[in-house]
Order: sequence, then structure tokens, then C-alpha cells
Amino acid sequence: MNVLRSRLRTLQVVGVGLLLLASAGLSVVTGVQRVVAATTATRATAPTVGDEIVAFAAAEAGTPYCDGGGGINGPTNGGVVEQGCGPGVPGFDCMSLVQYAVYQATGIALPGDGSQPAGVGTVIPPSGSTPAQWASDLLPGDATYWGGTLDGYSHSGIYAGNGEVWDAIGVNQPVQEHSLAYLSSQYGGDYDGAVRYWTPSTVTSGGLVTPVVGMASMPNGHGYWLTDAAGGVSAHGTAGNYGSLAGHALNAPIAHIVSTSDGLGYWLVAADGGIFAFGDAPFLGSMGASHLNAPVVDMAPTPSGHGYWLVASDGGIFSFGDAIFHGSMGGQRLNRPVVGLSADGVTGGYWLVASDGGIFAFDAPFLGSTGSIRLNQPVNGMTALADGQGYWFVASDGGVFNEGSASFLGSMGGTTLNAPVVGMAADPATGGYWLVASDGGIFSFDAPFLGAG
Repeated sequence: MNVLRSRLRTLQVVGVGLLLLASAGLSVVTGVQRVVAATTATRATAPTVGDEIVAFAAAEAGTPYCDGGGGINGPTNGGVVEQGCGPGVPGFDCMSLVQYAVYQATGIALPGDGSQPAGVGTVIPPSGSTPAQWASDLLPGDATYWGGTLDGYSHSGIYAGNGEVWDAIGVNQPVQEHSLAYLSSQYGGDYDGAVRYWTPSTVTSGGLVTPVVGMASMPNGHGYWLTDAAGGVSAHGTAGNYGSLAGHALNAPIAHIVSTSDGLGYWLVAADGGIFAFGDAPFLGSMGASHLNAPVVDMAPTPSGHGYWLVASDGGIFSFGDAIFHGSMGGQRLNRPVVGLSADGVTGGYWLVASDGGIFAFDAPFLGSTGSIRLNQPVNGMTALADGQGYWFVASDGGVFNEGSASFLGSMGGTTLNAPVVGMAADPATGGYWLVASDGGIFSFDAPFLGAG
């Protein structure tokens, strides 16, 4: 399938390398740029959660239409043999493409029966009777519905902007863009309206543009960094600001930030596997120009700092530098997508965590999971103890789960939050941890509060 191919369009290319990837049986050629200087560029319009939804839908351009196929984890075969979708061919239908794009960007799992989840999203009813009038109310990332009602529609798609919609419209028509005018002609003008499953961006107190997507702590616990989907970085405590992607156009949103072992640099990783290195963080390769089966969601460095792993939502692992490939879940059927990765500093292995709290251990001890427990909200991040004897993972409602010798020091579970929690980081000095929300809010547990995003 086609996927996002992110390249930073405006920064200087300092190094372009050729690298053979040892990952899940894949051999791919990669090469991309290294970022070495801080930027003082004026902030450009940043990617919103809606832009991320569009990016996930657009990444599936050309994926076959398969009636009954696909879901929140990606394309599957629906069991119906039809033109363009033979036996075993993975694909989407209109509903599952919307489910996938919305879930990957927001964690919201839309029902599979064509209804709307109660109390979720903002309904945008049709205003007027022409495509131009409808478009005036829409933002990229809105889910549009046709041919019935919002709870009983015939077709759905993701609004891309400029009057265009990403959809999987029918047999032998792969995922592609159609105009609102075309869809109106196909459904006799019966436009049901749209639902916005996300909140438009705002600027945080620390100058980031929501959504904030990740957090990394200094090895001494005296500071931390936050990053937003546009690659903006805010530094707190004694953490140095070594640069960011603020003001630069990206093809894919940033997924996470990770510190170097000495705290004098960091990496940003984008959803297409693009790597951006700042400070003393070495650029060791990326997936930025390669075809991926699923978006990259996290990365982890090796103890030496001379390598790193990337993980995609399908559990695929990509190894660079001195990072050893120990195995992956790529090609395996998962109950829920993988959302996080942590390295075991003792064994050199790593853990993956899925959104249901399932843990997959590769040359690292399995210390427990919540994979068989019903959670109130999906897990979206994890962090581990330096000695490899325990780990935590966090859900979007701020619930914290501890395994092994990792201590439970508190959570935000059961508390009303202004925005969902999107990640966590450990404080190596105190043994505590921080949680970060998508609005840049920080919650400290036996760790010093050093400022919000």
C-alpha cells in the first residue's frame, strides 16, 4: 500500500546515507537528513489532530476497496471476493477507512455498525444545499457522511480540505480523493453532515501548538522536553533547547521525542519514520523515504546512544546503528495497535505496548500486562526503569499501570482532565514519573514539576 513519505522540505540536508535495514525480514534502502542547528523561524501553521486524521487516510491511497474489510488496525480482507479484492487481499470499505484514520490519530474507536458513539465529537449539520456551502463549515479531518443519517449512512469519508474527501467508495475503486461535488452527484445531494472527532489547535503556555504528542526526560531527572505534532520543542528545568522543526513544513506529524544518554540532545520521530536529530544526537538512518505498512508511533535509543529502534502501530520494528533487531510483531494479528516502545538497558532488548495494555517482550523480561483486562481508555505510552526490572504504561485518562519493581506513585485516573494524556517519562533520580497531556499539561508523581508545555 502507499504510505506517508515524510521529508523535511526546507532544512539543509547534511547527510544522506544508505542503510540496509534488519527488520522483520525487510531489506530497504533509506536515507534522510540530519538537523544540526536551532531554528528561530516564525511559527507556521501547525498540523492539527484533523491534519493527522487526513494524513492517515491519505497514507492508504491506492489500497483496494474490500467490502467488510479493514478496521482500526488497518486494512484486512473482508472475506468477500470481488473485482479489485481477491482472496486474502487487504483493503478498506468506506466505514473502516474512517474508523482507521480517526482511531490512529485520536484513539477513538468508532462503532462498526454505522452508528455514532454517544457524547463523542461535534456534529456539523449541512448548511445550505451546495458543496461550496458544506465546505465552508468543514475542517480537514472531519468525517463526512452521505445517503441517510449520521446513524444510518450509505457512505463516509475524511474531509481533506479544498472541497476534497478521502474515501473508499466502491468495488474496484481503491482509496482515493473525490470532490464534495462528485459525492453529491453520486448520492443525489443527500449529504448527512459531518462529525469532528477532535478539537482545533490552540497555543499552550509554553508556546507549543496542540496537540502535544510526546515527552522525554533528562537522564539526571533535572529537566524534560515536550514536543508537538508540528515538531515544536519546549525545554523545562535544566534541559537545553537544541532546536526544533517549528516553522518548517512536514509531510507527516511528529510522533515522539527521545533524549540522548547524556541529555545533551534529542531525536524527533515522525509518523512516516523520518528522524530529526538535534544537539549531540547522531543521525543513524530513518524510514522517511520507505514504504511502511503502518505509521511509526515511537522510538527508543540503545544504552550506548549509538543506535535506536522505531516501532510502527502494527508492531514492526526498524533497527539503526548498533540497535540489534530482536524480533517484532510485524505480520502478526494484533488485538489492538502497538502504541509504545521502551528499551531494556540491561539486556539490550525491548518491550512493545499495545493500546489495550498488552506487552510484547523481545530479549527483555515479561513482567505483566493488562492485555486481558477491560480498560476505561486506551493505553498510549510506556516507560521503563533503568535497571530493566519494571515498567509503567499510561492510558489517555491518566490511569497508570505498573509492572515488576516499578512503583505505583499515583495517577490521574478518575479525574476530569481538560485534555487526554498522551505519554509519560520516568525520573531516574527520584524513581517517580511525569504524565503529559495533549494540551501540554504536566502531572508529576514523586518527580519535580518543572513547568507545563
